[in-house]
Amino acid sequence: MGCCQAGRGTQYATRWRDRFQLDGARLMTGRNLYTILYIAAAAICVGISVYLSYFGYYSHLQELTLFFAVLLGILLFATDLMFRHYRLEGRGPWVPLAFFLVVVVFSWASNYNFLYTSFMERDVAERTVVEQFRLFRDDLTQTRRALAEHPVVAEVQEERRTLERELHNIQQQLTDPVRPGCGQRCRSHVAEIEALLGERVSDLAVPAVGASAEENEAWFERYREIVREAFVVGIDPTYHEVRALAEQIEALLAEHADPLAALRREYEERRRAVVETRDFAIIAELRNQSTEIERQANVLLPESLRVEHARIHSDLDQLGEIPLSIRDGFIERANPGVTAVTTLLALFVDFVPVLFAWLIFRPEPRRTPGRPGSRLSWRGRGRVATP
Repeated sequence: MGCCQAGRGTQYATRWRDRFQLDGARLMTGRNLYTILYIAAAAICVGISVYLSYFGYYSHLQELTLFFAVLLGILLFATDLMFRHYRLEGRGPWVPLAFFLVVVVFSWASNYNFLYTSFMERDVAERTVVEQFRLFRDDLTQTRRALAEHPVVAEVQEERRTLERELHNIQQQLTDPVRPGCGQRCRSHVAEIEALLGERVSDLAVPAVGASAEENEAWFERYREIVREAFVVGIDPTYHEVRALAEQIEALLAEHADPLAALRREYEERRRAVVETRDFAIIAELRNQSTEIERQANVLLPESLRVEHARIHSDLDQLGEIPLSIRDGFIERANPGVTAVTTLLALFVDFVPVLFAWLIFRPEPRRTPGRPGSRLSWRGRGRVATP
């Protein structure tokens, strides 16, 4: 009886040993394949993350960017392997997961910055340039209006209108069909012009009453030319300075009429540039011109008409920096769709290895010694999660 039981126990033991050896071979083959796939996937994801981190941090770290990006890659890859190890050992994943989340914060910031800047650079640049052009043109238009209200300008314009009116009256008197020539009333207009100019401007003989039309016309043409030249010479120099500045403003308004065309030229110049630059020349140009026009205008204008230009400033010089990308994406929410997609992509490359490890690795069941059918324990040497 005892011999039969012993023989039967030996058969059970042999059967279970053969089954475990077969399962072990299958598990080893599956484990190796899944491990290779996991390491390959983790390496690819970490490589992508290092690439994104390098360009995402470059505007901040410059020469140190490569070292920082490689450091993030090493930490991510090591954490992925640690997470796999903890998973196979059946230990709680909280320690590697906590460290992983700390590393992911820095990795996500750079990944998001690079991706968001790539998607939204043109959009941010267009919005910024259009707004700065609007400020620039509004300020220059206001300054032009203030220059037109300058007391010297108003005085000169009034004197010019008076001068032209007196010249017209002289012409009317000279060409009077009933009494052509320059009589007493015509000479009174000449006296008004001389009083306006403050001097006798011509020694030309005034045509007598009854002079021919040719004589009257020749005298008037010559007299009008002399009077106008004398008027221009006698104008306050401030008026010429004001007019020159107003003409300069007109030229700038015409030059900076189309912000999108200016932005296209900017990108074309940046594309041809040998050395890459982060600065946008068009913004610096607007800022310098606005500041100079404001300075010149306030030198000429009285206190009551002084102008103050808005500061031409933009974040385009900071394009590619993390604070600008986060503010534009999450605070100003210029394009929520792009923000959502960029955020998911930035997290995807870092979280995929962790999720993949959680899916394909789990602790290997350990059978408690004893008779067949005993309970399984899931702690111990790990295996892949295959059927």
